[in-house]
Amino acid sequence: MKKIITGLALLALLAGCAKTPVSVKPGKVLPAWQEGWLDIHSINSGRGESFFYIFPDGTTMLVDAGGSLPQEDYPLDPPGLPSKPSKDITTGKVVTDYVRHFEPSVSKEALDYMMITHFHGDHFGMLAPTPGAAGIQVHPEGGFQMVSVAEVGANLKVGTVIDRGDFSSRASKGFRNKASWERYENYRKFVAWSEKANGTVYQPMQVGRDDQIVLKHDPSKYPGFSVRNIGAGGNYWTGVGTEVDSTYIPSAEQCLIWAESEDPEAPNINENIFSCLFHLQYGKFNYFAGGDLQYKHKEKIPWFDAEAPVAKIMPEVDVMKLCHHGTSGTNSQALLNALKPDVAIAANWRDVQPNPATMKRVWKANPDAKIISTNMAPANRDLLLSNDVDPDRFLSVQGHVVVRVEPGGDRYWVLILEDDDQAYKVKAVHGPYQSK
Repeated sequence: MKKIITGLALLALLAGCAKTPVSVKPGKVLPAWQEGWLDIHSINSGRGESFFYIFPDGTTMLVDAGGSLPQEDYPLDPPGLPSKPSKDITTGKVVTDYVRHFEPSVSKEALDYMMITHFHGDHFGMLAPTPGAAGIQVHPEGGFQMVSVAEVGANLKVGTVIDRGDFSSRASKGFRNKASWERYENYRKFVAWSEKANGTVYQPMQVGRDDQIVLKHDPSKYPGFSVRNIGAGGNYWTGVGTEVDSTYIPSAEQCLIWAESEDPEAPNINENIFSCLFHLQYGKFNYFAGGDLQYKHKEKIPWFDAEAPVAKIMPEVDVMKLCHHGTSGTNSQALLNALKPDVAIAANWRDVQPNPATMKRVWKANPDAKIISTNMAPANRDLLLSNDVDPDRFLSVQGHVVVRVEPGGDRYWVLILEDDDQAYKVKAVHGPYQSK
């Protein structure tokens, strides 16, 4: 008599035999995303920060797109790091190629969301000094330099662009800086062109909401997935309903007065504190991304500690993108004690990142935390060692980083990819780790 296999048993059998997105060995190309999984990619160009998300139903979101010019030709102080995979490839192309390689077929060479956390060049684009320099061209119709997010958006249709709000709304010190304004105006030219050419919708981040960034393809299938907007432009979710605290940082009118003032005593507001922040949840899995949030100079002006209101409302998370590349004056003990990340990713692009005191705070909050650095300059390795932080204790110090969360969110893996070429071969597979 033949054994009858029920439908559920057959599905279980097939699931056990089928290859999953983490069934890969080092040296092999990372398998494609599969429906039901959550992907969080840290794309390492060596020139800034960029994260690409594939949600469980195939909805896609790009947060920032690097943006600095290659250190090899345009040196910085503190120094930048080697361009990945090459200085001859623009940052925008590095990100575009990566997205095209990994995006699900349902995306159809488009991004559902593009988020610009704040208006600094290493997140949304440094302009070329002259047209054509560093391989950066001017868009023939939009008239904008195709740098960083603008190059990505010129090649991949964008459904919705989200940022922290107009540059003059709570103006930072960059407001009165000619180069900063030119970068912002270039970005706005791109958005205007994309709205006209591709029907892109522009929206400032709606703080406190969990219905601005949503699943686009099959939301009813994944009720345990959500993205909550925690803060942007100096406004913060209170943790109650959709209530927003807009009083922690002085008003937009006052910030604008200070930004335009010649008074040396006027607060010198850093754009970083206006970063877009969000909390992503998938079942038991929790993730926090805080842009370039910082607390630097809070001893002079208490509200410069933009991490304080966030620390009051955030739950513990499994993974966090370290604020401001893990550098100094960021990731306060209060914030880290609230988050207690099991995995902390520092997307580095300068030789002072990550900072040793910051790394110590991560381990103080969670002694078992696995720290990942996308780059490690020899000078920074020496700095860490001289301050009793052993980089060999890090989970990885070079490469693209992929966090893959299994359907339902109970477990996740961390995969490190080679970044010296665009083959996206796996260097290491870590996990599975249990979600909290």
